[in-house]
Amino acid sequence: MSGGNIEVLVIEDDSTDRFWLEYALKMIAPNYSLSAVDNGQRAVDFLLKRGEYAEAPTPDVIFLDVHLPTLDGAEVLRQIPDARDLPICVLTGSEAERGLFEREFGIEGSNYIVKPVTRESLLESTHCRQVSRVMPEP
Repeated sequence: MSGGNIEVLVIEDDSTDRFWLEYALKMIAPNYSLSAVDNGQRAVDFLLKRGEYAEAPTPDVIFLDVHLPTLDGAEVLRQIPDARDLPICVLTGSEAERGLFEREFGIEGSNYIVKPVTRESLLESTHCRQVSRVMPEP
């Protein structure tokens, strides 16, 4: 966190889902900077600080959609060294992939958020709480 600002990275290709996530974030986190990418390859480039993302901020929390163009969410994480250490919140429309993300990447249940994202689902997320020094308690 830089100067009390939470650095948030949203990896989501659906503009409606991104809108609801940003709406929920505004309700609980008054001080955040948002970066967004809309496909898996851009997500990898952002996280590895390659190309146009060479100066990208290091996110305090990452919201990763499961179903993305070019590379899906699991493929994105497979390309990132030490992906298990990233503050990932998986975004999805179903519970179907929960086991894969828990086994392969150690993403706990509370960091697996079924869309649409709500204020409550964000506050239940362990990673959101870890960076929530400026967020109110649920």
